[in-house]
Amino acid sequence: MPQGVAFDIPYPAAVLTAAEIDKAADATLDWACDLGLVRSAAAAERLTGWRLTELAARFNPAARGDDLLLAANLQCFLFLFDDQFDDAPGGPRAAAVAAARELLRLLHEPPGTRPRHDVPATRAWVDVWARGCAGMTAAWRARAAQDWAGYLAGVLVEAQPPVLAPPTTVAEHLSLRRPTVGAYPVLDLAERVQGCELPDVVFHTPLLHRLRTIAADVAGLCNDVASVEKEARRGTRRNAVLVLEDTAGLHRSAAVGETVALVHAMIAELDGLERLLPDAAAAIGLTAAERATVDRYVRLALHTLIRGNYDWQRHTARYHPSAPPLSAAELV
Repeated sequence: MPQGVAFDIPYPAAVLTAAEIDKAADATLDWACDLGLVRSAAAAERLTGWRLTELAARFNPAARGDDLLLAANLQCFLFLFDDQFDDAPGGPRAAAVAAARELLRLLHEPPGTRPRHDVPATRAWVDVWARGCAGMTAAWRARAAQDWAGYLAGVLVEAQPPVLAPPTTVAEHLSLRRPTVGAYPVLDLAERVQGCELPDVVFHTPLLHRLRTIAADVAGLCNDVASVEKEARRGTRRNAVLVLEDTAGLHRSAAVGETVALVHAMIAELDGLERLLPDAAAAIGLTAAERATVDRYVRLALHTLIRGNYDWQRHTARYHPSAPPLSAAELV
């Protein structure tokens, strides 16, 4: 079963604290219900089965208390909001488009600004964004806003054939999917909740850009393997495995194997690039403290994005092929 396909991920698994995860999971469900993101017992059961607080803890193993709760709230928003765009343009998806456009507007307002288009999705994002910005520099807020803009603009068009033609290669698929997989907002928040805000001079280097790109692509490809049965059943082809089936004529098992091999090649590239970090740090004059921050970011943001996503996807109910789609009544 694709959800159980093994990848060779060389990073250590997070050490989880069940009591803390359970506490944050309960609080996240309350948060989602209070905001109207979850409005039925069936929706609450579905959200619980996805184990998103566990995912947040795997992504952010150094986060505790309110920081873990914030990370879990982000995951809750991302997954529920992403599901809003599975519908056709003329149907309930229109409500999600209106919400995304409002969030794009709010990126140019002070954090915490109340939405004009006041619906559960916009209220939830405003709350997560305001809490995420607390204590962060203007430089971080600017680049995090840019990542959110890429995500929001991407989800508006990625599933619409009149706007974007189906990808003909995995590389093309990744370029289209990369902004919308949600990895960049997750990496940005990791800086906030784990105390590793990158110096701006580091963030804007080509080396760091490539490291983040690889981490996002690996997470996306692993998800593609885990979710291929579910997505094929629903008729979507926005998946690297299905792209290989359609364009290279591969059978499912061969397409999965090709995707796994690509992930392993990307991780090898990541390892090689990380070896360049000490020389890069010296070239741009980083202090010892700044170098320690970069090292912490690599271990607690990039590595944990890859490993945490892989460990979580193997047992979440999110990718089960029989998982029912969100009903129109639950769209937010």
